[in-house]
Amino acid sequence: MTSQPRIRDLTTPRSNTPPIETALHGAADLLIALWLIEGCDEMTQSFEEYGLGAEWFTGFSDALSSETRSLLESIGSGNVWISAMSLLEDMTSGSTVDDFTDRVEAMDPTDLRLALLAMHETNSPEYDRLALAAAAGDRDATLALMALPVVAKHQRWANTMTELLALEPRETTELIVGALRGAQADVFSTFESDFRPSLERDLSAKQTMADRLSTERFVELATNGLSIEKQGYRRPMLLIPSVVGRPWNIFTESSSRMIIAYPVADEYMDADPDAPPQWLIKTYKALGDERRLRILRRLSRGPASLHELADELDVSKSTLHHHMMLLRAAGLVKVLIGADKEYALREDIVPETTAVLQSYIDSSGGN
Repeated sequence: MTSQPRIRDLTTPRSNTPPIETALHGAADLLIALWLIEGCDEMTQSFEEYGLGAEWFTGFSDALSSETRSLLESIGSGNVWISAMSLLEDMTSGSTVDDFTDRVEAMDPTDLRLALLAMHETNSPEYDRLALAAAAGDRDATLALMALPVVAKHQRWANTMTELLALEPRETTELIVGALRGAQADVFSTFESDFRPSLERDLSAKQTMADRLSTERFVELATNGLSIEKQGYRRPMLLIPSVVGRPWNIFTESSSRMIIAYPVADEYMDADPDAPPQWLIKTYKALGDERRLRILRRLSRGPASLHELADELDVSKSTLHHHMMLLRAAGLVKVLIGADKEYALREDIVPETTAVLQSYIDSSGGN
């Protein structure tokens, strides 16, 4: 149930404090599930690093009908489903998977394809011009768009979009709507109902938190460690709670804002009132390793990138990634969002951990 945040930082800094909105959208978890089971990019970790575990994802995939499976294979790279999350931004909070699918089906097919291309938006006139032409079916514009450096480095996504854009616009819509309706009918509808109470409790808590805290502090607490403070990060944000993506933060982008599917907090997932807080368990698990303690000691001297930490501590990036995943999930480190992704120590977390442990032990009521 541990991992570090996934970040797709494709935004342009602004000068003022970024406006933050929170909303609940049932389709976010279905889109994340499809993204994962269809395979995303090279940064993706194993299903064991997601809160629901490998068995859940395997069961989800196995429950899909042959017809739905065929539609998903025709679409290709799972990254298309993360692109589709941009369509949630204009929907009313509380929307369901069916609401989302109806909206996709009712869209002008060219607008749908243009929205999918917003995942790698660069705010450049060249990108905008090529994307508009490609969405309308211009083959030359599609090839030119996919050759742009910001797109070409995401080769699987580029290949999938090239194939989708080669279809008639209406065919693209039919593929996506068919896959969404199929996955919902085959397996996800029950999970959507099961997840709803946790999503609602978490969103309510986050909205209360947002009214009391600065934007920077709210983002850090809501996402369990993503920091926009002092990074010049001024893109408007939409935060959506997610169960499927836990404990990762999953980023995508629309033409107007960054969208973050943040992990539902542990306390809104636990059913046993006597269970120790999951955060406390994660924290002490993270601290129970010499290498992770060395990482925290290094970060006490200042922020560092994953590459810098790997070099200084003489460990492979894959090994370090695993350790950072546990430290991030425990809230011991935060990720600084800016031109470079850096990790920094959350210095207030150790006394907080001690206080939570003492509170849990003392809560036995003398029994």
